[in-house]
Amino acid sequence: MNFQNKKNALVGYGFDENLMRSLKGDPSLKESVYNRERTQSIVDDNIDELMDVVLSLLLFTGIFRIVIGLNNGEIKTSSVFDPFNVEIHLAEDLLVKEYVSSHFGMIDLDEKEALIKRYYQMLENDPAFNYLSDEWQKTAHQRNKNMKRLADEEELRYIVEHIPALRNLDGYYLRSAVINLFNSTISMSFNCDGTQIMSHKKFREFIEEYV
Repeated sequence: MNFQNKKNALVGYGFDENLMRSLKGDPSLKESVYNRERTQSIVDDNIDELMDVVLSLLLFTGIFRIVIGLNNGEIKTSSVFDPFNVEIHLAEDLLVKEYVSSHFGMIDLDEKEALIKRYYQMLENDPAFNYLSDEWQKTAHQRNKNMKRLADEEELRYIVEHIPALRNLDGYYLRSAVINLFNSTISMSFNCDGTQIMSHKKFREFIEEYV
C-alpha cells in the first residue's frame, strides 16, 4: 500500500489539529426535529455534577476515551489499565463517589501519556508488528516517535464545561458526545441525526459560532 497516496481515515492514524467535519444524518429526522421535544433525563437533572466527574476521569484516572449518552445515561469508558475493554456505566452510578473511587485507577495526565507511549513501544518490539507492511511499520515508528501530548488541559476543561450548553440549544440538542484524548478529538451527535467531528482545538470555534 502506498501510504503517501492513500486516502486517510477521517479520524484515525494521525493527528489533525484543524479537523472540523459535519456529517449529515437521516433527512427525515432533520425535517421533524421541531416536532420531537427533548425528554428530561437523569443526565439533564445532574448535568453539572456529572460533567465534573467526566472531567475528573479524563484528567486524573486511566480513562482516555469516554462516550456520554445524554439521552439514556449510558457512559462508556476506555482505560489505559484495560485498553482493549470498554466498560459501560450508568450516569447515576458515576454520581456516587464510592463507585467512582472503586472503579477507576488514578493516574495523572502526564503519566497516562507516557504509559500509552510505552504500550506502543511494546507493540513495535513484538513479533506481531512484523505482520504490518514495511511502509506501515515505518509510519508507525514515526508517529509513535513524534506522538503529541494527549490533550491540552485548558481545551479539555472548555469542552466539558460547554457540553451542557449544547444540550440546551434551541430546537437542536446534543444526544451523545465522544471525547478522545489519544487523538484529541470530540464527536457529537445531535437530535437532527447529524454528527459533528472536530479536534479539541477547533471546539472553541464551534461553540463561538453556534452557541
